[in-house]
Amino acid sequence: MSCDSKNHSMHMCALKAQGKDDCIRDLSDNPTVECKTCGAKANNVKYLCAAHLLQEAPNVEGGHGSVSLADVGKPHTG
Repeated sequence: MSCDSKNHSMHMCALKAQGKDDCIRDLSDNPTVECKTCGAKANNVKYLCAAHLLQEAPNVEGGHGSVSLADVGKPHTG
């Protein structure tokens, strides 16, 4: 899946690619959403390419669990 958002540069995967780990920590210190593409978690949907709610709503795709900071933005299987 490719992201065509004009704000993609502020998404977790783009921030990781830019080496902005401190920014990632600040934007994910109280996560409420998770990216369906890479599993990154964030405080707000605007920081993810394909967001879905965490515990508040079921993930119809089966879920991806959590990923470490090193794995944010990497492609996944499943």
